[in-house]
Amino acid sequence: MAKGFGKNRKRRIQASAKRALSPEAPQRPQPVSRKRGLGPAIGFGLLALVAAGALYFFARPDSPIEPHAAAAPSFVGSQTCSGCHATEAKLWQGSQHRHAMDHATAQTVRGDFNDATIDYAGTRSRFFRKDDKFLVETDGADGKLAVFEAKYTFGVDPLQQYLIEFPDGRIQALSIAWDTRPKEQGGQRWFHLYPDGAVTRADPLHWTKLNQNWNFMCAECHSTDVHKNYDPDKNSFATTFSEIRVGCEACHGAGSRHVAWAHRKSAAREGDNGLLVRFDERTGITWSADTGTSSPVRSVPAPALRKEVETCGRCHARRGQLSEGWTPGRPLSETHRVSLLDRQRFHADGQMRDDEETYNYAPFKQSKMFAKGVTCSDCHDPHSASLKAPGDVVCAQCHTRPV
Repeated sequence: MAKGFGKNRKRRIQASAKRALSPEAPQRPQPVSRKRGLGPAIGFGLLALVAAGALYFFARPDSPIEPHAAAAPSFVGSQTCSGCHATEAKLWQGSQHRHAMDHATAQTVRGDFNDATIDYAGTRSRFFRKDDKFLVETDGADGKLAVFEAKYTFGVDPLQQYLIEFPDGRIQALSIAWDTRPKEQGGQRWFHLYPDGAVTRADPLHWTKLNQNWNFMCAECHSTDVHKNYDPDKNSFATTFSEIRVGCEACHGAGSRHVAWAHRKSAAREGDNGLLVRFDERTGITWSADTGTSSPVRSVPAPALRKEVETCGRCHARRGQLSEGWTPGRPLSETHRVSLLDRQRFHADGQMRDDEETYNYAPFKQSKMFAKGVTCSDCHDPHSASLKAPGDVVCAQCHTRPV
């Protein structure tokens, strides 16, 4: 959402809309091989032995896995995580991930809803409040003025959008946004995301159309544990999420097993900590300057599976979602169709054409930094979602001039 300004946004959204959501191809059940020579008695004996061993392993008080670990872990919420991870939680509280989406309240709404107006394409839209509701009068799907309730906030800096919920479960992103920058920087005003055009109800970019639908265009990356729940028979959504914002489990995965592990006695905490992924690529890693070239060299080569990059790439890549069964740390292409390096979106050297730094997964994966083993958290703090140092200082962590 940080690049709401600029003439390229229309092309970006059009490109995103072309990513058709294709269902996964059904897998043909593989026939079970039945070799001759093993009698029923031996088979049942082996089965009983395995079952007894598993029962003993999972029932032990020091077992690294819960007795019912076969069940999928459940989401516990960022508030639960903050009980033990106070430092990380404090950084997250002020991050854009924390404010990626929220309920519209007096504490979260940044826009002017004190009977403010804006004129666009022959329509005067009005923002006002009634009781505790934040309302907007603007053109609906039929082109006529109507009053809609802004149920949710979307983003926080440098702009904030507002989401309108419809009876069929669709949630639409209003194309008039609030510029949250200071007034001296040109902010504190309402503006339309497509200032150079005249987006009316007939345009596919109108706020009531498919291209502005939150359920399938935006939800996965602005909330945690999203399930679209689209009903094709009723042409409706019943979308759910476990946490309205980008919380801890959006990256670390469902945390119930980890919480259970943390509650055990210290002696029983060896081995699996219950998390779906360990972000340990930087553990014990140091960088040093090559004596001949002064280029940074990683103390240990990077692993084949770059868990951090794949996890961040879920939302920081141009991609279409194929399955909701994403697992943190796994290759993004297992559940998503990652955009190819075509000329429409990328320059010949792989850099993005539209200056959208949010979607830097593909360019980064073909960079020299990636090849040398640099990962996301070498430069970014994953909890505050900001650079570890301002400007060129973050680059100077590894890049120094030869003496």
